[in-house]
Amino acid sequence: MSAAYIPGCEFFLSLHVLANPDHHTSRIGWARETLHALPAGLARDLRRFDALSNHFLNVLDFLSPWEGTDHHSVEAGLERVQAMSPEEFAEAMMGPICHRRQLQAWMRGHTDEAFEQLKPEHRELIRRPLAAKRDFLDFCYAYLPFFQAEERRIEPWLIRAVHEAAERLAADPVSFLSRVHPRLHVHERFLQFHKAKTYQFAYEELTHIYLIVSTFAAPHLLLGVYADRITVGLHVDVPGTAEKAAIPADFIAKMKVFSDPTRAAILKSLLGHPYCVQQLAALHGISEPAVVKHIKLLADAGFVWSERRGRYVFYRAMPSRLEQLAVDLHEFIDMPDAGLAAAPSSTERRK
Repeated sequence: MSAAYIPGCEFFLSLHVLANPDHHTSRIGWARETLHALPAGLARDLRRFDALSNHFLNVLDFLSPWEGTDHHSVEAGLERVQAMSPEEFAEAMMGPICHRRQLQAWMRGHTDEAFEQLKPEHRELIRRPLAAKRDFLDFCYAYLPFFQAEERRIEPWLIRAVHEAAERLAADPVSFLSRVHPRLHVHERFLQFHKAKTYQFAYEELTHIYLIVSTFAAPHLLLGVYADRITVGLHVDVPGTAEKAAIPADFIAKMKVFSDPTRAAILKSLLGHPYCVQQLAALHGISEPAVVKHIKLLADAGFVWSERRGRYVFYRAMPSRLEQLAVDLHEFIDMPDAGLAAAPSSTERRK
């Protein structure tokens, strides 16, 4: 077991926080300042690639701590992206949502029901992966100076956290690992990670556990799974950034979706089939303006996507985002009391 700082991981996690600032209350001050400084075009690209890449999280799977080049710089991580094949890049954006052969067939122009169920931006990515990769790298290099300004401030704390983690792992690895995250449970013969589903790893099946230090990890339990190795995010508090705990605004928006029976019924309908506003109004016996209001709340909560077909806009729900609700509830339970000031800085603070 060891700890590592991978600048490329911190780079993409910073983009994740920028795209979802309300969910990361410990970093919301930095996120607001940075978003205010971003040029309008860069901010638009941020939203575009956030939607394309599962909030910049899937690409982390391609930056592994046992590949030494990933430790050197963000540029080394971006060079890793540059070297990806079209299939690798599509998976880095979308995640492993299908078999590689099916993805290759889609790239050759084959379409099927599974392809039609993909979000429009993912279909476009599959049709033009090299152009998407070029645009993504241009965006990353344009954002890099904004990240580097923050990296100069946080890197000493991250390097210090790596050394402190090494000392504590050497002294008492079980105790230290038990403190990494409240949803990581250390048992005598195995580890359990409680996310949208429970992951369990017997120690005898693992050759190594890597703790990846990050100032942007909280409140997530970050887990990377690779054959006989796993990576786990280790959140590092940075002095001077702590703010009073608050309930994340995106969590409130998601819970609000289920406060109205009709809205919940519309969401359920959209899980099974795409519908336009006119069809939803007839299906649920309400007015079209009422449907529009419900759809806006569903879209704001990230539960539906839309696609124009002729003069109609069709909406479809995303089951994966609903499955994420289990994680959202866990993170709500884990977070500090919103009525209390944030806890003192510590590399061992429970996230």
